[in-house]
Amino acid sequence: MCSEQRHFYVACTVLAVFVALLAPTAFAQKTANPVTIVTAADAGETERFAAAELAKYLAKMGNPQPKIVKAPAQGEVYLGVLPGSVAPSERRLYEDPIAGRDPDSFLIRSFARGVVIKGNSPRAVLFGTYHYLESLGARWYFPGTENELIPQVAVRLTGFDTVQVPSFRKRGIVVFASTPGFASLVDFAAKVKLNTIGLHDTSKEYDAYSLASKAIGARGLTIDAERHLFGERFCPDDTAALATEKERFKSYIATLPSQLNDFFLWVADKELPPCASPKYRNYSVSDLVMYFSNEIAQTLRRTRPQGRYAYLAYLGTEPPPKNVKPGPGVLLEWAPMRQCFAHSFDDPDCPMNRAYRQNIEGYLKLFKPEDAQVLGYWLDDTLFNRTGYGRLPYRPDVLKADLTYLHKLRVPDVTTFGVITGANYFASHVSPAVFLYPRLLWDVTSDPQSVMKEFCQGFFGDGDTLKVFDLLAEADRLVYVDKHQVQARMVNDPAFIAAVSEAIRLSQTFVTAQTDPRLRGRRAKLLQEVAERFSKTGK
Repeated sequence: MCSEQRHFYVACTVLAVFVALLAPTAFAQKTANPVTIVTAADAGETERFAAAELAKYLAKMGNPQPKIVKAPAQGEVYLGVLPGSVAPSERRLYEDPIAGRDPDSFLIRSFARGVVIKGNSPRAVLFGTYHYLESLGARWYFPGTENELIPQVAVRLTGFDTVQVPSFRKRGIVVFASTPGFASLVDFAAKVKLNTIGLHDTSKEYDAYSLASKAIGARGLTIDAERHLFGERFCPDDTAALATEKERFKSYIATLPSQLNDFFLWVADKELPPCASPKYRNYSVSDLVMYFSNEIAQTLRRTRPQGRYAYLAYLGTEPPPKNVKPGPGVLLEWAPMRQCFAHSFDDPDCPMNRAYRQNIEGYLKLFKPEDAQVLGYWLDDTLFNRTGYGRLPYRPDVLKADLTYLHKLRVPDVTTFGVITGANYFASHVSPAVFLYPRLLWDVTSDPQSVMKEFCQGFFGDGDTLKVFDLLAEADRLVYVDKHQVQARMVNDPAFIAAVSEAIRLSQTFVTAQTDPRLRGRRAKLLQEVAERFSKTGK
């Protein structure tokens, strides 16, 4: 396909997206029977927020506005509290299935007059509330109310008997608080059961933590600082440089709330030099940074005894150290930035990922799995843009395999960069990795193809649009990012051209076949998502 044709497709798509913004929203007739939502008498702000969210969305579904009351008042939906009618001998049916399990675990169970949503924490009650709404058909595929799918259905109280335990303890995304649409992104994170927002901000023009706290509000999400703070000189006998870095660290953490104990503050974002001192000539960069990490952890624990500091395995520190072991209070954060995104970590035929696999398995001989966190790049629009890729890749089988591999290693904490994947990105993209990532973090056994079939039917109004994504998966298998570079040599491969050309043809067919402005606009975004395989890949 020539460049003029590619530009034509992109131009047509942008025009169609703008037209779609004028789409009206239709609502069906409301149902007749209101429900009463009961919270504990001493419910905290997160459980009260869960009740407000449940009432809001039940009303959006066409039901009369529910009433929210406190126990011992009676109702039909109980959040974080059991009905008074439950006999003491029956309480274990609501408590034992989640007792001692992950704090975000929850139970949804029907009883004679209604349904109970009970969790191991206030945040778990909120997650259970969103899960209940999903059981009625609500979907949040991307941030923003314009991307909500809220069906017109009656409240259902019978037939619930589910226990949900997340596959991963920590499920996060790392962003800028200044990202356009940040509040919508945080709202989306809670709805898809992500529990951590990492802040990558370094700007002194605003207080990122305050902005994040305001956006999180009553949702109970955790805030992490995930940013570069230190320099690039880490020779152990350079005591002056070490003292300077310790003072920098103490000054920074003094600005953060006292309840924060885990710190992900990294060395310079570059390949670091070795130590020139003869005493440490056999130390690798990994050894030097591990020594430094031990020193910073000791400094941290003088003021925050439960504090933990993360050693970052990244760039020059990808191989494990051989001379220095992690000391008390040091975590592992493994960041495989140069991974190959066409193949999974455990693909034996991928040299880059094979090296990463050897590295993390070596690190897990130094660290306990429960002291390890992965910082991935699956949603990192900045990485894919600066490599010339132009959008998030669609390789659902690889994403699932990556997370399955980490789960088998018993790594409990996973987060990903998504630094500028905000409102501007979602105005023109429908990248399924955005919702597949949290879905798989919550339940690593989820079937991406089934999730995608449902997404295509609900979001585009036609399950057959999955054929387009299947073609994109094949195209992104051929042209991908590896070692932080796009494999542009494959852009002219006949198989790549054929897959993307057919995807464009199908997308155009789906756009022209739809007359509803809202669905037509979404399908136009799909066309743009496809056309970018020609217009941006390899630049």
